[in-house]
Amino acid sequence: MELIFAGANPTIIVFLFTSLFAFLSWIVKGLIEKPISESKNTFNRFVEKRIEILTQVNSHLKFILYFIGDVDECKSHKEKLQDILLRDGKVAYINKEDFESVLKLSIDEETDEAELIRIIASLDTDLYLQISKIEDEIKFYKRFSNYNLLKRFVGLLILSLQYILILTLLLFVLFSFVYFVINNGWLIRSIIILIIIVVIYGLSCWIDKQ
Repeated sequence: MELIFAGANPTIIVFLFTSLFAFLSWIVKGLIEKPISESKNTFNRFVEKRIEILTQVNSHLKFILYFIGDVDECKSHKEKLQDILLRDGKVAYINKEDFESVLKLSIDEETDEAELIRIIASLDTDLYLQISKIEDEIKFYKRFSNYNLLKRFVGLLILSLQYILILTLLLFVLFSFVYFVINNGWLIRSIIILIIIVVIYGLSCWIDKQ
């Protein structure tokens, strides 16, 4: 390596290494950012459509509950429910259990009030979870994209400091872990690695449930 760079201009070497580092950073950024961006766009489209479908279904169910004594009115809303569930693949936006319950209710001539209330409660819970995710995104956007330049700068500064703090803590923990593993026997190393794997798996499961 020394022979390769022997007699080379230091400025050129620094420039080459800087360019290489920037190129690698750009590749890594693309590998991480693009999948996340595409996943976010898919998620937003799906959630938006899901909220729309769930709201329509839930509204008709509540009309049925309100007019439960009116056979013709209930029948009209049940037919509208069937149309929603069976049109343009909208069933894909409703979970299997709720779909089967709503479809059965829309087909049955007699309306089981207790079952109807249970389905409405289930859809209300689902809708609340979906809307909460959207509200979190809106709060984040409002906080860090303020029209006031000073507030926007302060918000981005706080966000950047949070990332820097977390990154510093992670690097410290990683360095401490590597140092501890190197300076201990194989049994201790194996136990530590196993614990780390279990913790990472647990965190991954926790994130999936959010």
